[in-house]
Amino acid sequence: MVWNVQNVARGRMSTWLAALLAFGWVIAGPATGRVLAGGGQLELTVVDRASGLPIACRMHLKNAAGRPRKAKMMPFWHDHFVFPGKITLRLPKGNYFFELERGPEYVTRNGHFTINDFAGDSKEVDLVRFVDMSARRWWSGDLHVRRPAGDIELLMLAEDLHVVPLLTWWNDKTDWGEKPPPNELLVRFDDNRYYHVMAGGSARAGGTLLYFNLPKPLTLGGAGLEFPSPIALLNAARQYPDAWVDLSKPFWWDLPMLVANGQIDSIQIAHSLLGRRQAISNEKGGKPRDTMLFPGPWGNAQWSQAIYFHLLNCGLRIPPTAGAAPAWDPTRSDTTAHTCTWLANSPTSDGGRVFALVG
Repeated sequence: MVWNVQNVARGRMSTWLAALLAFGWVIAGPATGRVLAGGGQLELTVVDRASGLPIACRMHLKNAAGRPRKAKMMPFWHDHFVFPGKITLRLPKGNYFFELERGPEYVTRNGHFTINDFAGDSKEVDLVRFVDMSARRWWSGDLHVRRPAGDIELLMLAEDLHVVPLLTWWNDKTDWGEKPPPNELLVRFDDNRYYHVMAGGSARAGGTLLYFNLPKPLTLGGAGLEFPSPIALLNAARQYPDAWVDLSKPFWWDLPMLVANGQIDSIQIAHSLLGRRQAISNEKGGKPRDTMLFPGPWGNAQWSQAIYFHLLNCGLRIPPTAGAAPAWDPTRSDTTAHTCTWLANSPTSDGGRVFALVG
């Protein structure tokens, strides 16, 4: 087997840190361990460099033709899968390219390897954490997640998320069906990670609202695109004192009306159109931007930011949030980003109302 791996600095990391972390190697040697005919296998372990312990992560694995590869029994979404720190990849003969990620606080590692017939090998890769927000009492969260409930804990570990409202109902559809929801809607695991299984959404002509901390799905009663008013639905949600309403994008047409009525608890500024590899450069269903003022691939992001700053200038201190919204549109899979919002203080500092403090 031939193996090459290197670090990729993320975001605005300084050049000296990128240079310090960037290195690569090539290893070739006799096959060891169990082997397969018509291909080979690689046992891969990913560890945190500081602790040396295995950590869950996301892997984008592609063959020489650029086609994504799945990993058996691991949660997969279109172009990537996650695994709990150790995995055995059984692959056909050929060249493979990969990226290993663990949320926005770790440096991405990428590289390539070759699988030969009857090959068997094992490798260890370490990921470097360059900031630890939770150590500063800021907790990462993604407020727009719809994935299978059985996968959510591994997905949160792989993305290093501490708080997720899991969307289990949408408009009049629900994941629960004949199955009753669990008695405990807020689930804690891995000491300080939490997810709530009764988040949901309402998509209307004027915009999409996400509802958190409800005890059951909101009864929309076959609401149409325009009638009844979203305020009627929001009033139904507000009967629950812990209800939290997040607007999924700032350019929705109903934003002024919802803000004027005091119905928005937070707004997603880093939303589903801002992706890992590209941005979706339109405001379909919302107020379109002036492309002379906000041109090019960054236009949508700048327009979203401008709207939010107008709200701040009006004295409206509505918390900004982030949501990746995976699993809605496979054509956007490569835009699925590590979007995080950071929650100040402890996620359960006020008795379980997870989204009381959003930063």
